[in-house]
Amino acid sequence: MPFIPNLFVTPHAIEQFQQRIAPVDEAKARGFIHAGVQLATNVRKQEDGTSLRIRTRRPFPFEFRAFIVFDEERQRPVVTTVVRGDSCVTRQHKRRHGRGQE
Repeated sequence: MPFIPNLFVTPHAIEQFQQRIAPVDEAKARGFIHAGVQLATNVRKQEDGTSLRIRTRRPFPFEFRAFIVFDEERQRPVVTTVVRGDSCVTRQHKRRHGRGQE
C-alpha cells in the first residue's frame, strides 16, 4: 500500500470520478480518491518513468485507476485523472482502433 503524502487531486480528476465512477459530491469524490490511493495494492510505474498508475480493487467501495504525476510547480504528487478500474476501458479501446480482431 503506497503512502503518498501531500497528494493533490485535480478538479479534472474529481469530475472524471463523478462522471465515470460515482455521482457523489466533490468532497466525497476527493475522499474516495484519497482513500483509494492510500489503500491500493496494485501500483505500477508507467513506461515514461515519471508517473504512477494506482488501481483499487474490492473490498474498496469503487474500482478505479488513478494516474499520479509529480507536479514541479506545486512540488507535490498530483492525481491527474481517474478511469474505470475494470478492463472494459482497454477492450473498448482495442475495438475502436481495430486491434484484437482476427
